[in-house]
Amino acid sequence: MHNPRAEAAREADPPCSFDEFLRLMKEDDAFDAELTELGREQGKRAAALPLAAQVDASVQLVVSSPLSRALDTAKLVLPTATAKGKVAFVAHDDLRERSGWLLNAKRRPRAELAAKFPGCDFETNLPTEDDTLWTDELETEESTAERGYRFLCWLARRPEMDVAVVAHGGLFHYMLNSLRPRVVASDAASRRFVNTELRSMSMVWIGDGGGDDASSKPAEGENVHTVFKLDVL
Repeated sequence: MHNPRAEAAREADPPCSFDEFLRLMKEDDAFDAELTELGREQGKRAAALPLAAQVDASVQLVVSSPLSRALDTAKLVLPTATAKGKVAFVAHDDLRERSGWLLNAKRRPRAELAAKFPGCDFETNLPTEDDTLWTDELETEESTAERGYRFLCWLARRPEMDVAVVAHGGLFHYMLNSLRPRVVASDAASRRFVNTELRSMSMVWIGDGGGDDASSKPAEGENVHTVFKLDVL
């Protein structure tokens, strides 16, 4: 968590409007916002859950948004997995929160991130040294969802079968709810994530010539033909 005031307003009964949520976010905005003390406490509580211990011991790859609050959360919740080095802990630009307008969605240069988080690979999946995604305008929901879809296609091509993905509520929401029929998530899988929530999910895909299982990898350039199905385990 990096903005407790805005998060509390969104989780109130009734919740605030999206416009009010954005107003509160803007008032408390900060470049690549760090985790607050509350956010760190939430991370520590998540790390104490049995599921966190299971994932930390068995996961083959941790993929994180390159925003500092996500990277810090990954290290808090999965300390063993993220300590394995750059082969097992990587950042991916497509996992960033909805970009633009708010400075908290703007990432640091690769060199600065590498100095801050030396055990994470920022070279492979951050295509530019500086942030070229962020603009003064808020990214559209469609663009955010398409980044999520692009990430799923990248993930499906990886050899690992057990992967931890650390990202943001907005990105997950658009990726899991706005891309039917290319991304079909169950009700349990597509509900909005709360802060530091751990959710164990399965993913299968169908592509050109592929089957309804993880043994058939989408080919490069095949993204538009790949359908993903996600559910909670």
